[in-house]
Amino acid sequence: MSTAGLLISSGADDGYFPLLRDTVMSILAHRRDAAIGILDLGLVPEQRDWLAERVRHLVRPDWDIDFPGRVHTPEARKAQLSRPFLRRHFPGYETYLWVDADAWLQDWRAVELYIAAAGRDKIAITPEIDRAYKRHYKRPKLFGRTLSWKCYREAFGWRTAERLGRNPIVNCGVFALHRDAPHWEAWARVIGQVAQRTRFFYIEQTALNYVIFAEHLPVNFLPAYCNWMPGDAAPAFDGARGLFVEPYAPHEVIGVMHLAGEAAKSHTFRLRRLDGGEVVTSLRYSETRALVSGHPQPLGSEARAVGERF
Repeated sequence: MSTAGLLISSGADDGYFPLLRDTVMSILAHRRDAAIGILDLGLVPEQRDWLAERVRHLVRPDWDIDFPGRVHTPEARKAQLSRPFLRRHFPGYETYLWVDADAWLQDWRAVELYIAAAGRDKIAITPEIDRAYKRHYKRPKLFGRTLSWKCYREAFGWRTAERLGRNPIVNCGVFALHRDAPHWEAWARVIGQVAQRTRFFYIEQTALNYVIFAEHLPVNFLPAYCNWMPGDAAPAFDGARGLFVEPYAPHEVIGVMHLAGEAAKSHTFRLRRLDGGEVVTSLRYSETRALVSGHPQPLGSEARAVGERF
């Protein structure tokens, strides 16, 4: 499938740069000529220099919306509030694929799935649902007040939370949209309204969920291996192919590994090997290269420090 006209975008500040670097390296490992656009949310000169040699666009965005207290808001928040405005920051592309800086690409097939599923008028995105995710097996929350319910309550109030709070969370850490899709304007409108009320952490994701479930804009929900969250379920490792896969049969190859949550970024995982036994590893891209190439190394403090260098 052709990816002409595709822009893969992400963004970070200096603290998130080691993760962003992994994102960029994982993309370029599949397509050296991939068009990558990065939002500079507070990078230092050395980091900008590294990116300038590898990505097509490096943009320092202004605030896209106005809201109370904006002058005191850290620039890193633009990573959330700028997403409905990617066409403004990176004009001229047909389809935009956003990948959070704490996510990395393992299988290019996932990129093709996102593009095909988005088409011209749908958002291609992955719900936080899978048969392996531990959250689905926990005791129900009191009065059904899940994280989804709490987010709707904070953003829109009790009535909306009661109406929409039982829907799954659709994760906007990875999504694809055609430039002509109606979601851009709807998402920008809703996030602008919510920002007048609150600026809690999940503001942009909750606004997008509202657009999908309340305003019923067209969507294609992709399977969890297109945006896998190891904090909910550790993957398995296919040593024969050097790939991380779903923990249950048919062991689909994980397309995007999303280290959402602080624990997943620093955690050392004990993974089942499909050929028997276990492997202990970080799931950060740079720290899995030796394992994937068939030469696993200890992941002690020295190895972890090497993974953090530019």
